[in-house]
Amino acid sequence: MRPYHHRHRILFLFLIALLLLHPFASSLSLAETEAKDIVNKCILRVSCNREQRQYLTTRSLHQWWDGDVDGVLTVTLPKGKKAQGVMLAFYEAVPELIIEGLDGDTPAEIARYQQPYHNQFIPFEKAVNAFQIRCVGEIPLKISRVNVLTEGLLPAWVQSWQPPEENAELLLIATHPDDEVLWFGGLLPLYAGELQRRVAIAFVHTCARLDSRNELLDALWHCGVRSYPYIPDQPYTSDYLGYVTSCVRKAKPQVVVTQDINGEYGHLAHRLTVAAVISAVAEGGAADPAMYPESAAAFGLWQPQKLYIHLWPENQSTFDWMQRLPALGNKSAYRIAVEAFKKHMSQQSGRHEVSLSGLYDCRKLGLYFSLVGPDDTAHPDLLQHIEPLE
Repeated sequence: MRPYHHRHRILFLFLIALLLLHPFASSLSLAETEAKDIVNKCILRVSCNREQRQYLTTRSLHQWWDGDVDGVLTVTLPKGKKAQGVMLAFYEAVPELIIEGLDGDTPAEIARYQQPYHNQFIPFEKAVNAFQIRCVGEIPLKISRVNVLTEGLLPAWVQSWQPPEENAELLLIATHPDDEVLWFGGLLPLYAGELQRRVAIAFVHTCARLDSRNELLDALWHCGVRSYPYIPDQPYTSDYLGYVTSCVRKAKPQVVVTQDINGEYGHLAHRLTVAAVISAVAEGGAADPAMYPESAAAFGLWQPQKLYIHLWPENQSTFDWMQRLPALGNKSAYRIAVEAFKKHMSQQSGRHEVSLSGLYDCRKLGLYFSLVGPDDTAHPDLLQHIEPLE
């Protein structure tokens, strides 16, 4: 056989193999395709306040479409495209939603949303080319952002929150949105994102601007947090001790971490938060049945094993936030924290930054209280001497 005939024969057999494998290859390719957000290619119609429709697709979270209780948002995808679900960011209280597919002759329910999470991906029972969103009940429909996801694997940025952690290994208690990364750096990226430990986060205030809450959720998700944070119903908490005690009892953490006892730069709300945490944890308030008996009855009593305080000088450890995190794109824990801080777009005044040095070094945490030994400084690990939870 001549050489070129041999080459043609090999090529012919190769083409036959490709044809035989084509169905499998096509399905494999479809399964591995990443879903796309195509909201900017969709046609969005609103039944009221049409001048606000543009706010549904902007990056700004302090603007929203107000659909009240009777409004309807209709989304039509380009021809040949289908949505597997939608991610919504709500501006105020979260309403109960019904989502109906419009591919047939009559609207057919494909999803119902009843959770209290302000940013959330809502999967559909079946993929559709067009759908409408409306609320039921008395809570108005106010949406700051819409993302329409095509069929395929969901990208990492799509938020699908799990309930707040109620059996936590670690509870971080911060005063305001952005404090969770400014003063603790790579803590959340490492323990929640990379190590996937049971991490709960509680905030004492959410600030008057409601968009700060949505920015906060973007930042936490970027850090690898998947359990929804504890957030007070009102922007400002008046009873610090009562709220913190309730959070400790609900989250049932082994270890608690909180801010500088002097409020970092002297912030009064920070100082009040830390005083409440010390009372609830180190002084045993959350384990005392006489302390806020209503939350004791609702959630039970609880005594954490350790308490760390930012910048506390005794038994102080310097944590390594420069280690690479394969689960988060092989970036350092510090880099993830810096990126997460930028998600707090309303807080980008330039006054503060995530710092690995100076007065507010986010690596420095002191062991203020421990029931399992004070020798954590040799090998800095917030969960040292804590038995892993099953």
